[in-house]
Amino acid sequence: MIGFGAVNTGNNLLFLIVSFLLSIMALSGIISYYNLRNINISISSPLFIFAKKPVTLKISAKNRFFIDAFLLRVKILDGEILIPHLRGEDSYFITVTFPERGKHKIERITVYSFFPFYFFKRNYSFRVNFETIVYPYPLKCDISLLTSNGKIRSESNLSREKGYMGELIGVKTYSGDPLKYIHWKVTAKTSELKTKEFSTYKGTPIIIDLDDLSGTLEEKLSKATYILLALSKDGNPIGLKLDKKIFRPDIGQSHLRKLLYALAIYEKD
Repeated sequence: MIGFGAVNTGNNLLFLIVSFLLSIMALSGIISYYNLRNINISISSPLFIFAKKPVTLKISAKNRFFIDAFLLRVKILDGEILIPHLRGEDSYFITVTFPERGKHKIERITVYSFFPFYFFKRNYSFRVNFETIVYPYPLKCDISLLTSNGKIRSESNLSREKGYMGELIGVKTYSGDPLKYIHWKVTAKTSELKTKEFSTYKGTPIIIDLDDLSGTLEEKLSKATYILLALSKDGNPIGLKLDKKIFRPDIGQSHLRKLLYALAIYEKD
């Protein structure tokens, strides 16, 4: 009878332990569900993203639930971050790498949670609407040919008659300048037509011809990207020749991005 009672007591204790563990696991699952279910994630893109180069994306995370969220793991492409604690809304940064140039779209992000007891992992997929352009990888190459009196330098004569805007240094009386340079605010105040006056640009206009570069198509695009970035820093008006299409030399970030975009989406005819 004593032996039987001891066995029975042991079984009851084991039953209580198993029940307790199952309750804890069920509670963990419920808490993990609410830890994830009310999270919103959005992504902001930097101006310049290059293939095969790590880039930092800004993500905004918002917890819509009145209970704080804990230990959230966010994974995007090859990057992953841990959000230890989220109350309300906050911003974070994640480093990722896009493997190739072109248009990229991320439609869903999966967030994982082991909270609170790490018995098992729950995940929830969030819909996002993130689109970005990834420029070719900048492949370092010799640019001395472009700054000599060679073929590409002479091709820049296509735009010798065009002026390039440097920094705005003042205003002057209108003297046949293009209408886009008219300074309307000053004109309204003085009742005399005034135009913006810019400093002269630095360097010599250069047109990069993809056919003049060596290597595979992707290597040529990568070299052209490197050249654009290198010469634009020196203030050179840069143009681009892709097959029969010519982008005339100009300066400025918007022009640089236009040329990089053309390289990013380029497909050989």
